[in-house]
Amino acid sequence: MTAAFAQAKPGPRVPMPRMHAFARQVMQAAGAPQDRAGLIADVLVEADARGVFSHGITRLTPYTDEIRTGLVVPAAEVLPLRERPATAALDAQGAPGAVSAQAAMTRAIELAHAGGVGVVSVRNGRHFGPAAHWALQAVDAGCIAFVTSSGGGASGVLAYGSRAPALTNGPIAWAIPAGRRHPVVADMAVGFSALGKVRVAAATGQAIPADVGVDADGAPTTDPAQLVWLNPFAGPKGFGLGIVMETLAGIIAGATPAVNRGPEHPGVVGQVFAVVHIEAFRPLADVAADVDRTIDAIHALRPAEGFQRVLVPGEPEWLNRAQAQAHGIGYPRGLLDAVAHTAAQYGVAPVWDA
Repeated sequence: MTAAFAQAKPGPRVPMPRMHAFARQVMQAAGAPQDRAGLIADVLVEADARGVFSHGITRLTPYTDEIRTGLVVPAAEVLPLRERPATAALDAQGAPGAVSAQAAMTRAIELAHAGGVGVVSVRNGRHFGPAAHWALQAVDAGCIAFVTSSGGGASGVLAYGSRAPALTNGPIAWAIPAGRRHPVVADMAVGFSALGKVRVAAATGQAIPADVGVDADGAPTTDPAQLVWLNPFAGPKGFGLGIVMETLAGIIAGATPAVNRGPEHPGVVGQVFAVVHIEAFRPLADVAADVDRTIDAIHALRPAEGFQRVLVPGEPEWLNRAQAQAHGIGYPRGLLDAVAHTAAQYGVAPVWDA
């Protein structure tokens, strides 16, 4: 299977603070309170800085649409449903995904520090950006984290061996602290690719590999505009992980499994944030040193043909972020066109050269 696509020619480079101010202004103009607009901007700009354009500034269009249609309530209060010594359940009540995710991860870290492990579920959540964004908050608190979401809307990922979808393209992310090295971050979706990545390919005029997904007739397609459903990654393995994710973030959180959703029943979104406090098992410094040694050993492996070096999960994103901090975020040409149109509807001017 070919995973490399949506690598468009670079377009404008935009300093991170400038893009943050732009995103915050658009979200405020759409109705989000100032502090929440800033939090959403944090998530989107960090995604772009790490090269995850499918979950970055391009999300301003669907986010503002969801506020306009009432699907997202920008000032909604996140309410506790129940709590035990190591667990909690929250109801986001349709608040922006970043808001409920921040509340859930903050509480999961608190529980983990108190009892070694903290698991928090969210129902009625919305899209919260890259799952890795939230997992990394636990790393900063000396913890290992696992984050997943059941996604929203109708099913979009095929069941293995089926001509019909059964899963949303929900994320599964882990983050592990290191010492002198960057944290290890594994963030993936159960489908072959993030659907946002397919949209990036469409927006920048690129074809996609034929094994990414299928069109409305169930036939493989290389046209991102014709793709309707994604294949599960690695066939039955991706489908199996998707069922696990739908159970953890969906059924346990009180959300609607994707296979039971339909046009008239888009369902409730569920999410889970699980945190393990490392000090409950070993000193953090010892674990971080062992992770560093593991990373060093991986770096020392002989690269395969076509590779210059061997990287650990999350390392390409750290390299992208360093470039973005130094030189601004380099956006694929054409990617920001739709965002500029959305911003204009709210009276916000682009901060990049078209």
